[in-house]
Amino acid sequence: MAGDPLAAVVLDALGAPRDAGLDHAVGAGAAQRLRAELRAVARRWVADLAPGRAFEATTTGAAAMALHDHAGPVVLIAPDVPMLSAAHAALVTSDLADGVGLLVAASHDASPYLFALPDADPDLIDLAVATLPELLAAAAERQLAVAVGRPERRLVSADDARALAVDPLAPAALVAQLGNLRSLVPRSGASTAEIG
Repeated sequence: MAGDPLAAVVLDALGAPRDAGLDHAVGAGAAQRLRAELRAVARRWVADLAPGRAFEATTTGAAAMALHDHAGPVVLIAPDVPMLSAAHAALVTSDLADGVGLLVAASHDASPYLFALPDADPDLIDLAVATLPELLAAAAERQLAVAVGRPERRLVSADDARALAVDPLAPAALVAQLGNLRSLVPRSGASTAEIG
């Protein structure tokens, strides 16, 4: 319903599986700190978007349970997207205010990292971890207006970390955890064999 408060959930099930290559590239301790900072990014984002109605859940079932008394719109977010910003929050609020029945944004691996609904329908929340074709089919079956947000790269693998290390817009707190990874980024014309 219009005017109802938004609730937001950091949902582990929307995250990509852990990649040991990240531990190898930056060191196990740095990878652990990097994952903790990524979660902190997602926590701050949901807290800013939904003050007093920000939650964390491991599964879609746990998310639905946390939201069972909530009457307004909901957004579920993955804990591994480094570039969450006010632009994502504005997209969620504006699209839901415009009557969108499902907002989904996929990462570079084509799996959803952001999932928003006008209400906490547990059947639709369960679909948050479905593939994009499954989501679109379910939305068509329910005759929901669908909006698609811009893709974002997750930070899960060593390649993701290398890409973040050279991104001038990357959050400083995350880049600080990358240590000497910058020296492993290919130079123009360098072969991957030179990288290590």
